[in-house]
Amino acid sequence: MKQVYIFILFFLLMIFQLQSFSQGCSTCRAQIINSTQDDLTIGNGLNTGILFLMVVPYILLFFLFRKNIFNIYKSFKPN
Repeated sequence: MKQVYIFILFFLLMIFQLQSFSQGCSTCRAQIINSTQDDLTIGNGLNTGILFLMVVPYILLFFLFRKNIFNIYKSFKPN
């Protein structure tokens, strides 16, 4: 019975995740389509926002696990 609940929870999480991703893409595309060809500030702003959202989690993970990362690096380094 516990496996059924886990499967239902996993299925619901997958459905909600797909809907949240699809909404953001149409909004960004509408912004770019409605901007003029000469005005590239909207496109540049969107690209900057995407890069910011992509880089920040890696920086946070680095600060959280920096001791583990350095220990792994030291284990590969020859004595």
